[in-house]
Amino acid sequence: MPLIRLIKGELLKIYGPMSLVVKSGCIDIYGKVLCAAEKAVVHKARNYIVEAVSDAEIDVIMVNESQIQSVDESDPYRKRREIALKIVEGECKRVVIVGCVDCGKTSLATLIFNLALRRGKKPGVIDGDVGQADIGPPGYITLGTSESSVLWISELRPISMKFIGDIKPQYYTQSIIGKLKELIQLSENLGLSPIVIDTDGWIKDEIGMLYKYSIINEVKPDTIVVLGSEFKGLFEKYRKLGIVVYEIEAPTSRKTRSREERRQIRSLRYREFLEKTPLVKLNLDNVIVEGFPLLQGARFDTSTLSKLIEGQIIYASWLPNTLYVYGNVKSYNTEDLKKMGFEKIKIFADGFEKNLYCAVTDDKGNDYPCIIGKIDFEKREVLVRTGYTGTVRTLKISRIRLTQDYTEEYVEV
Repeated sequence: MPLIRLIKGELLKIYGPMSLVVKSGCIDIYGKVLCAAEKAVVHKARNYIVEAVSDAEIDVIMVNESQIQSVDESDPYRKRREIALKIVEGECKRVVIVGCVDCGKTSLATLIFNLALRRGKKPGVIDGDVGQADIGPPGYITLGTSESSVLWISELRPISMKFIGDIKPQYYTQSIIGKLKELIQLSENLGLSPIVIDTDGWIKDEIGMLYKYSIINEVKPDTIVVLGSEFKGLFEKYRKLGIVVYEIEAPTSRKTRSREERRQIRSLRYREFLEKTPLVKLNLDNVIVEGFPLLQGARFDTSTLSKLIEGQIIYASWLPNTLYVYGNVKSYNTEDLKKMGFEKIKIFADGFEKNLYCAVTDDKGNDYPCIIGKIDFEKREVLVRTGYTGTVRTLKISRIRLTQDYTEEYVEV
């Protein structure tokens, strides 16, 4: 276990997995100050910059993947800290952070949150990255806060979660923007300020950039922080509206996560919210279902289908031009079904619903993660696993099915 000695103002970059104990003096990690006998654990997917508040000694436990590096003079950390201080010392109420994947957006959000808290403010963070969600589970955007400083925004307490239902924002941009606005309104009603909106890393193509413009146009921040020199000038126009725009280079040395590492992180987040949750029984006649047309359509009399569909029909429903059938179907007569007005037929095998990722919604519009166990069409009940046990108004079903190890596979619902 190496002992590291730092002089006041010295910077180090540490890469997890790692744990450290402050033996003497004090250190600062993104605005969280740790002094003698205090500890910190660095997840293997995280990396932090440590600044010595005073001369300090740190005991460090490392494994094979752990790294400790000096911080190059060209690293933009001090500039990021300077900008974060300007934000929290001013009258800023809404901050939008934009930049590419792994360029330090969440680190900056953590820094702003901690510095604001230390100045007696009540900050909040809205995690707008559905793919690499830190505060809430994957597929959600979440408002979080805390009464104490944090090493990472994943330690924030979720106040309200909004279900998007996918880890890719591309087809849900308007929904995400709408939910961001709802969470901003809620945060202001709760007296949280400043509000930091941490966006996703989809920005390196035209559509992604236009999406970020749409977010800014709709949430109307008073400050924008742009990370990455490749985006220099692209947000300059917002100065004309009186918005403060800061441009910062991305860190010179940063840990880029592979697709597999991102998948593993999401798996851990799913587990955290779902693994030990109880089974809850919902009455389908008392909830509104979204995202699963089989349960959204009007019930269809299965006896009229017996001559047209071979196999066991457990349940059927319809929407204009489309018939939905649940059961063990071997074959069906397409032409005769078309004569009945059904141009499309969708078949769902018995048990299809098992492990579909979902959300249950309370009467205030807050969403809570769930996973479907079984639908009993005869009893009009659905079993879900969820940590929420209050009154459910809506059941929202996604196209994501979670496997046994809590990784995603997409299905057509």
